[in-house]
Amino acid sequence: MAGKRLVVGLGNPGPKYADTRHNVGFRVIDALVARYQLGAGRSDKRALTWEARVSGERVKLAKPMTFMNRSGESVRQLIDYYGVPPTDLLVVHDDLDTPFGNLRLRPNGGHGGQNGLRSIIQHLGSREFARLRFGIGRPPGKMDPAHYVLQAFRGDDAIRAEEIAGRAADAIEVWLCDGIDRAMSRFNGGAGGLSDKRDKVDLEEQLATALRAHELAPADEKPLKKLIRLQKKMGLIDDAVASHLQLADLLARSGKSQAAIAEKVKAVSIQPSLVAEQREIAEWHLSQDSPKKAVGRYLILAQHFHERDEVAAALGEVKRALEINPQHPKALALQRSLADSLASARQKEQE
Repeated sequence: MAGKRLVVGLGNPGPKYADTRHNVGFRVIDALVARYQLGAGRSDKRALTWEARVSGERVKLAKPMTFMNRSGESVRQLIDYYGVPPTDLLVVHDDLDTPFGNLRLRPNGGHGGQNGLRSIIQHLGSREFARLRFGIGRPPGKMDPAHYVLQAFRGDDAIRAEEIAGRAADAIEVWLCDGIDRAMSRFNGGAGGLSDKRDKVDLEEQLATALRAHELAPADEKPLKKLIRLQKKMGLIDDAVASHLQLADLLARSGKSQAAIAEKVKAVSIQPSLVAEQREIAEWHLSQDSPKKAVGRYLILAQHFHERDEVAAALGEVKRALEINPQHPKALALQRSLADSLASARQKEQE
């Protein structure tokens, strides 16, 4: 595996843990897999792995299947078998001490109480590997951190988590192509000043080039994907959403329905008010015999309407979810809550 690098996302296997805070490492790997259309992956050294080429750099992506506290067992096997030096390893993990929404890259360091990192350091006998901390913040009140990390993201936090996973994937691309220092300066905030100004000018030049490349080859996916990455790096979020949807249409016309839906998922994770796209994603999941994902999408949309005090619209989305699964506990609970809110509002109007 000479010349390749290894990116490991930490988490616990199985649907029970899929959406939890502890599994953000898996989520970031999934974001890269979807971005590069890498497919289902394969079992390798007690991990689920993929081979990728990112801007010319060869990399192996891995999700250890050993459970979090034994992550080091799988990572050590991958390191030994493929001959990857620790300096070519990046580990993505959740971090309680980093505020939710923030990313922190480090070239090395301790485990900070994170059991997956603790296991990796123990099995490698080294701390000299890069890590990307995905901030999940501290639990509220006196909640046990062990319970907190195993809770799923809810409401807006679920939407933000998808967006942050995309930013983490961007950070990994920069680490692979430009090194840890450049990745840290772009995604850890930095100290500002002349270096940041130069980076901004460089990004503006890259953006202009990418726009021109897309104009010259509007049916080519690659310039559009590069354009999206640059738009996100520069904070041009509305433009990035529009480009995601444009790429989705392009992929759909090419018969790549799954990849097209993946782009729409990225768009709505940034801008949940895209109601038509949210419903289209839900209907696609139904057509693929994935009712659970369809219900989840309708509930995300219902929560969005609820937060905007559009109770009737929220109830409509819950109704769609219950038509798929009449016994869904979250949908039933939300329906009761919304119905109470609606009744209270009508009573106030009558008064």
